[in-house]
Amino acid sequence: MKYRRKQRRLPTLFFSEEKILSMSRSFRAIGYRLHKSLPLIGVSLREAGLEDIDPIIFLSSAFVVTLTLFLVIGAIFSFFLFEVYIRGLLNNVVLYTSLFFIFIVPIIYFLYYINYPRLIAGRRQAQIEEKLVFAMRDIMIKVRSGVSLFNAILDVSAGDYGLVSEEFKIVVEEIESGISQETALENLSRRTSSQVFRRSIDILTNAMRSGSDVAGTLGLINDMLVKKQQSDMISYAAELTPFSMAFMLVAIVFPSLGMSVFIILGSMLHINVIIFIYILPVFLVVFQVFFVGLVKSRRPAIGV
Repeated sequence: MKYRRKQRRLPTLFFSEEKILSMSRSFRAIGYRLHKSLPLIGVSLREAGLEDIDPIIFLSSAFVVTLTLFLVIGAIFSFFLFEVYIRGLLNNVVLYTSLFFIFIVPIIYFLYYINYPRLIAGRRQAQIEEKLVFAMRDIMIKVRSGVSLFNAILDVSAGDYGLVSEEFKIVVEEIESGISQETALENLSRRTSSQVFRRSIDILTNAMRSGSDVAGTLGLINDMLVKKQQSDMISYAAELTPFSMAFMLVAIVFPSLGMSVFIILGSMLHINVIIFIYILPVFLVVFQVFFVGLVKSRRPAIGV
């Protein structure tokens, strides 16, 4: 049985992915127009592991999902506005808030949908680079021990290296189907979203084509990957200093000293500051969640 990379589901709403993709075929013209504005969407789909989905169909599905969301939200808020109007409670605030949800929320979801492959590709890149050093080191050790490169790749594909093993399983499948090792590795280089992985495979492929020592090349690749991770960790440590200062300023200094000064000035200027006292805890919670997410996203993908 041939191996197939595990596919991730699209962020569809109300209908299954198969139903959305089927409905999208009726809107190919819209997808074609969107594809002219987003010509690189096919690259994002391939790097996200969704290469079996046609880019035009994907963009058409984005339109279908957005249109469905617009109709559902529009129906809900139309009923809500009708009830508010009947009871005489309709005002500009209610009207503008309803219009915001009816029009802006579908647009935001549309932007999220078309950027979903890029988000998945970014996650795949981090997961690949987390295990890449260990996988390439395993291949290097096996080749230096006299094992052929194909058998070394086969062992890594069956190993516990996450997405790196999955990618090498596809390489093994292509080689067993009759494709040369160089071509299978070139295909791997084209479909991966990790620049580090792509550079490593390109170096290995060039060494194979030129007849260079593969074991020595793998050693150079391993050294390059280790130095890259060390450099990333040094850069990350340098970024933590301004992040820490910003966190202390916003989460510690501002709530204590800043609010004290603000209350004093508010009493002198006869400004009601009670509402800000209730808003401050909510703001701090949101800020800390955002800050933790930012720091986590900046952390280099290192499997240690």
